[in-house]
Order: sequence, then structure tokens, then C-alpha cells
Amino acid sequence: MADHHEMTKTTPKEFAMATLGGLFAPGLAIFLIVMLVVSIQSRLSGQEAEAAADKAVRERIKPFGVSVAIDPNVPRVEMTGEQVYNEVCTNCHGSGALGSPKYKDAGAWGKRIAQGWPVLLDHALNGFNKMPARGGEPDLSDLEVARAVAFMTNAAGGKFEPVLKKEVEPTPAELARGKVVYAENCASCHDTGTTGAQKLTDAKAWEPLLKQGKDYLYTAAIKGTFGGPAKGGNDKLSDADTRLAVDYMVDQARASVAKAAKPAEKKAAAK
Repeated sequence: MADHHEMTKTTPKEFAMATLGGLFAPGLAIFLIVMLVVSIQSRLSGQEAEAAADKAVRERIKPFGVSVAIDPNVPRVEMTGEQVYNEVCTNCHGSGALGSPKYKDAGAWGKRIAQGWPVLLDHALNGFNKMPARGGEPDLSDLEVARAVAFMTNAAGGKFEPVLKKEVEPTPAELARGKVVYAENCASCHDTGTTGAQKLTDAKAWEPLLKQGKDYLYTAAIKGTFGGPAKGGNDKLSDADTRLAVDYMVDQARASVAKAAKPAEKKAAAK
């Protein structure tokens, strides 16, 4: 008689373990795929949020339009660096939006200050990375932009003057000509302080003006400002001679400022 072999019966426990083992690999694969999809969606959501924040800032700082209601006969009063910062620059530099260095943050401004004035001014005028040209305000003059840059950088440790280009010092002959023009057209007010004019010996009055740079003073003298008439009231005076008069006045005012600073320096040294 042939041998009869009986098959071993599978218990419910063994059946359950085999089923779970068969489902483990597909389940793990499905789990990994789901996690990959979630990760991609999360990354995309972060990028979209950053892009949305970037867009919101750009919308906030962009100009609303171009002003056409400007009377060309009324002299334009240019803003100080602090005024430009409060009106325009604070939108980003006040909070660090778009990766901009925050106001008075010496650490963030340090490397930028080290690049030098020409680079800082060029970036502000023409735009750089995410920063729009002129902070997104096209009506700002070059000088107003320069003042704002000096205001922000100096607050973080810089020592810049808001000049648009390196000033060329006048020759002795030009100073002599400027002295003549000054005597004939400017001395009646600036020697005495009449009409609120700044006396050449008044260091306190001239110190903030000298910080504005010669380009600003040239424009002020040629077009008239500070309550004074254009070209000292002499319409026939050429722009070139007006600039020479300013050169002479700046030279004298610098001497007054330097003279006034000496007693303070001696007092500080004594301490």
C-alpha cells in the first residue's frame, strides 16, 4: 500500500502573519510615495508664500503714477536724507523686507559700507538684486537718493558725505575770481547776514550746508533757495561765475568751521 502524506494545516495566526508580510512591501512603498508628495507640496507652498510676500512688498513700494501737476516756475524743495528714508526707504529698510539691511543694523550694513560710496550710490540709483532703482520712487532726484544712502549708512557706522561725484577743488585763480564775484553779488547779504543769509564766519550755519555737497549748493545759488534770490539777484551772472562764487564761499566757510572746532578739540583732549 502506498504511503499517504497529509498536508499540514495552516493556522489562522500563520495565515494572518503571511497576509501582513505580503502587504508590508506595497504599504511601505505607498507610504514613501505619499511622504514624497507631501514634502514637494510643502516646499512649493513655502516658495509660493515667499513669492507672495515679495510681490506684496513690491506692490507696496511701487509708484502709483507720475505726477503731472508740477509748476515748473516753483523751485523744487528737495528732501533731506532722513525725510527720504521716512517717505520711501523705510518700507524695506525699516523691516528688512526683500533682504534689505535694516536701519542702524551695523552687522548687516558692514560689508556694504566696505564696498565704498560709489558702489552704494550706484546700487541705490540704478537698483541692485531685489532693490528697485531709487527705492521704487522715480521722482527722487539723484541728490535726494544720495542723502538717503548717507543717512542710512552713517547710522550704521559709515562716514559718507552725500555727494554725487568726487568734488574737484578750485585752483587759486578760480578762488580769486570767485572772491570778485562774491564781492560784487553776494557780500551785501552774506557778510552781514541780511535776509537770513549765512554769514561766512558762522560755522554753525554752514556746517550742515557743507555736508550737502557742492552740487547742492551750486543748484541753490543758481536757482535760488533759502529765501535768497537766484544768482544773488543778478540775472546776467553766468552759471560758471555763480559756481566760482560758491567755491569761494565754501572755502571760507570750511575755514570758519575748522576754526570753530579747534577749541572743542582742545577741551576734549584736556579731559
